[in-house]
Amino acid sequence: MVEQSAAPPGRRWLHLPILVTVTFWAAQVPAMHELGQRWDAATLNLLRYSIALVVFSALAAALSTPPAAAIGWRRGLALGGCFGGFGILYTLASTLGDPVAVVTAAALMPVTASLISWAVDGTRPRPQIWRALPLAVPGAILATPVSGASPGQYPVFGLVAILAAQILWSLYSLLLPRWMPAASQIAQTYRSVLWSVPYHLAAMALAVSLGLTHADTASAPALDAGLIIGATLGPLVLGVMLWHVSVRQIGLPMSALYLNLIPVIGTAIAMLFGTVPGVQQLLGAGLVILGMVVAQSRPPG
Repeated sequence: MVEQSAAPPGRRWLHLPILVTVTFWAAQVPAMHELGQRWDAATLNLLRYSIALVVFSALAAALSTPPAAAIGWRRGLALGGCFGGFGILYTLASTLGDPVAVVTAAALMPVTASLISWAVDGTRPRPQIWRALPLAVPGAILATPVSGASPGQYPVFGLVAILAAQILWSLYSLLLPRWMPAASQIAQTYRSVLWSVPYHLAAMALAVSLGLTHADTASAPALDAGLIIGATLGPLVLGVMLWHVSVRQIGLPMSALYLNLIPVIGTAIAMLFGTVPGVQQLLGAGLVILGMVVAQSRPPG
């Protein structure tokens, strides 16, 4: 695959898939946070991944996707644990954390992935990563309030949860191509969702046993149904597929650069749901965005 640094003149529409993807991924956090006012994280998570499993099963059947090669139950559970753990932690961060802080920390993925790759593979991060850390780390801290603005909101927990989710996603991204190198994208995603089901069920069972499940289905049924379906089909299904389309059309460097828009779009959407960021949070988000630009910049020469 030959990467392109930019779309040719007159073909700016090639940037549309990544703009849609980033919008989906940014909107997911405030949408889940809104749902968290009436639903518990475990129930939301199980609902979303059940819907995703049905959709990817249908896609695999409709497109006659060849079955993925067997990789053994140990590797399957390992991939499912990383994939499912990411989903569980991301949902917890979105529903219990501060939405502005979470979308800001979500932009740290390139740095997190580089550090995890270094720890697992021994691949040293590029110098730009180290130069980005003095901007990104303080920025994420500034964007995270010490206490929640409303009952049931735990900003510091949300920050820890989203960073832990990024670690699991980075591990998943490293292991998947090694263990399923010949499988199609749909087969890989379908198998990953399938292997993650035991973890989602375990999280649900734990929440039930602790009395943490709740679902207010009467307050805003139409809104909640739309948000649940949208937060599933958008980020989990279309977002992933459009990401790969954008990488193929405009290249990985340009696609990754668009991820810097996540705090901007996510904060704007959070404001539509009633979350008003403070000056300190906006400053923190700005530092993170600047840090990510530095991390993804090309070395001189």
